[in-house]
Amino acid sequence: MLMSDEEFLRLYKDQYDTALAEARRYVDDPGSLRREVDEHTAKADQGRLVVPKPDQFTYRMMNYRGFVRFPERLKNYILAKNEARREECLSLPFMMDIEPVSRCNFRCIMCANVKREGKPKSDLSLADFKTFMDQNPQFVEVKIQGVGEPLLNRDLFGMIEHATLRDTWVRTTVNGSLLHVNDNYKRLIDSGIGEVQTSFDGATKDVFEHIRAGADFDQIVKNLTALNAYVATKDRDYTRMWVLLQSNNRHQLLDFIRMAARMGFRRMTYSVVLTGWGEEDCFSDLKVRPFSDEEEARILELARKEGVEVSVWNCTDRFRIGSPETLCPVPFARAFIGSDLRILPCGTIGHLDNIDFGDALKFRENWNAPTYRSFRRAHLEGRIPSFCRECYNLD
Repeated sequence: MLMSDEEFLRLYKDQYDTALAEARRYVDDPGSLRREVDEHTAKADQGRLVVPKPDQFTYRMMNYRGFVRFPERLKNYILAKNEARREECLSLPFMMDIEPVSRCNFRCIMCANVKREGKPKSDLSLADFKTFMDQNPQFVEVKIQGVGEPLLNRDLFGMIEHATLRDTWVRTTVNGSLLHVNDNYKRLIDSGIGEVQTSFDGATKDVFEHIRAGADFDQIVKNLTALNAYVATKDRDYTRMWVLLQSNNRHQLLDFIRMAARMGFRRMTYSVVLTGWGEEDCFSDLKVRPFSDEEEARILELARKEGVEVSVWNCTDRFRIGSPETLCPVPFARAFIGSDLRILPCGTIGHLDNIDFGDALKFRENWNAPTYRSFRRAHLEGRIPSFCRECYNLD
């Protein structure tokens, strides 16, 4: 939080006291939160595809524990939720993308690593990760993943453990190829992670290996089946199959649900957000249309039959200029930390070599430094930077 305690309490004392009391109540009585979540789930509309959400009991309980343990985190969270978007932010990001490694063992046809030939960035060390996290106790959630395969960094498990010991909810996305090595599928779940998303972009060997070049479809199916069998011995769902729909696999729309069930997934998400990594019209030949009402009905019917909770990540409601509230929230509330400790404005653009918002280990200084303020001012004035335009409706 970049506002003084005195000013914060003058403006938000009642809200803070109420939120802290609520957090303490749930921490002292987890059963009451469990009942509330179960009741909400029972009343949820099952007739439409919705956006994916983490396990709500685990996610909220970790949030509440963090708010009780780190009052500064709760104050920053309240400030972020209430203050208007402005050039100079009064709150720090409460969500963060942290890249453990930019190297990958695949050459996926829609990836920034393939599109931008160049030397991989250095891997993030556990020591630097700990320093960064300890400097930023305000994080409610972090995604430990970037444009590389997280399991290539041997310190991944230590990073997850350090974050979760600070009551920060963690998710990551893996390609599934290394889960069998050294029992990684068990170590990942036992690290304390909140959610493991696994990229799965082809329901058959030929489609999968065309899109995810370098992959062994059969080994990955075996690995993901083992992962979910291990998760089945635990007390909740940890995994989610993540399907990036594109022109090469859209004909397998329903086959993905059958594959998810076959491998033991209980949750699956279709993503129809294929970005150009900061370049307009890039991969335009791979992008696909959203679902029709008829397709959505067929998806829901098969999902119920197979016992898989299916959701969709879409970006049809693109960001717009004209009002601070319709702008992309990322410049004001989130950032991407590269494995080389470079601050980048967004994980969606990956590693653009000509963009550098400063050193992550000086994040608090850089958050309102001239580069960041100029970036926010451009959004507020409707001068959207070229690498952001793909996510905006500027018509």
